[in-house]
Amino acid sequence: MKRRKAIEFYSPDGTETWAGDCPRWIAITRRMRPDLRERRVIVYGKPWACSSCHPSH
Repeated sequence: MKRRKAIEFYSPDGTETWAGDCPRWIAITRRMRPDLRERRVIVYGKPWACSSCHPSH
């Protein structure tokens, strides 16, 4: 499995966590959810589909 760096966004109380490696998704999340904290994490496996870049219709 391939190892990649990603950003994990999480709420201070731990009820929400979101992770992704798409630069566009990261920028949107930073702008739309300033209440979330972020940290760099290592993820394994294939890249996941990004709904910001490839919306499903």
